Amino acid sequence: MKEKGNKKSVHGLSWQFADEKEAVYADYLASEAFAREVASNNLTMGIAVSSLIAVIGFLGIFDLNSDYANISVLPVIASEWVYLFLLLANLPNLFLLLWLQKHPQAAELEIRICFANLAVNAILSGFTLYSTQEGSSYFFELVLMMMVICVFPYYKAGHGLSLVALSLLMISAIILVNHVQVAWQDTYDLFLFYVIGQACIVLRRCWFRQSSWYNYILHQANGTLFVSSRTDELTGLYNRLALREDFPNYSKQEVGVAMIDLDDFKRFNDNYGHAYGDLVLTRLGRYLQKDWMNEHLRCYRYGGDEILIIASGLEDSDFVKKLQIFQAEYAKLNQQLEEPATLSIGYATGAVANEEELRKMIQLADNYLYQAKRQGKNQVVGAEKK
Repeated sequence: MKEKGNKKSVHGLSWQFADEKEAVYADYLASEAFAREVASNNLTMGIAVSSLIAVIGFLGIFDLNSDYANISVLPVIASEWVYLFLLLANLPNLFLLLWLQKHPQAAELEIRICFANLAVNAILSGFTLYSTQEGSSYFFELVLMMMVICVFPYYKAGHGLSLVALSLLMISAIILVNHVQVAWQDTYDLFLFYVIGQACIVLRRCWFRQSSWYNYILHQANGTLFVSSRTDELTGLYNRLALREDFPNYSKQEVGVAMIDLDDFKRFNDNYGHAYGDLVLTRLGRYLQKDWMNEHLRCYRYGGDEILIIASGLEDSDFVKKLQIFQAEYAKLNQQLEEPATLSIGYATGAVANEEELRKMIQLADNYLYQAKRQGKNQVVGAEKK
């Protein structure tokens, strides 16, 4: 973390309040969202590891039955059993991991299942010494197995080291028990391999954490941008872009459409300034968001002081009653302002088969709105479907 004046660079991003952002980063690493990312990664990588090790088992059995197979250096355990153990350990787990991908469980449970499988394979990597044939390298299959175990999955701090230790202890015990003569160069290379394997685990953990963090930030930013692009800044209601995007959602439904216009709003702006008019619109938006908007009823800022309401899943009579209540509540909402504030509402209800019919219904509600204006304003005028 680099410090520049009052700013600090935290994981590649510069923020004014570095301590706060570090706390957010730490909270993310402890969150369910990050645990789910780890579980998803380990399931995918666990499938890859089990598949590759199962392939080693299949190829090993195939090799033993070829004309070129040689006798085992350590006949204590038959080579066939070593490869069979690899298959028996990985094929059932492979099917389990594939099942978990389609039927997700708790993230922590999935992580533990993946780790248990990798721990078993770390132990089995040592047993591959028993499959070594005369004239072959002692550690070739061990290196193949531990390479994928170290490089592919994400491990919590200490978990990766425990797998390296398991493999190292197992291979060391087998060498000592069977009095295997290993050349110094091979011993040194094996030790170096484990060191590099542990380094890969640490680097993989750092890379995964930071890439997940950046993806999380990007996802949050995209979500915020998506919401802001669909939201009117002043009222907090949906805007015309959101309306266009939502049009398909109302097709083949019974809907109620209301067009609302604030009476004499231009006079308010002219007499008291735009700040006064903004206050009226802001209060209106907050009220609609708090007491009206839900999954069945959405409010859009249609124009300067025009609000469009589209409801689905409501009885026609209930929709009209809500509009009448809203008209009364709006007057109460603004009773402390310098002049009484009223509004006019035009509405229409009915079934819409497609977007074009919804547009016609909006136009019909708009026509009723102008009728309400002509009849003296502060009225609710419309027609329910017959």
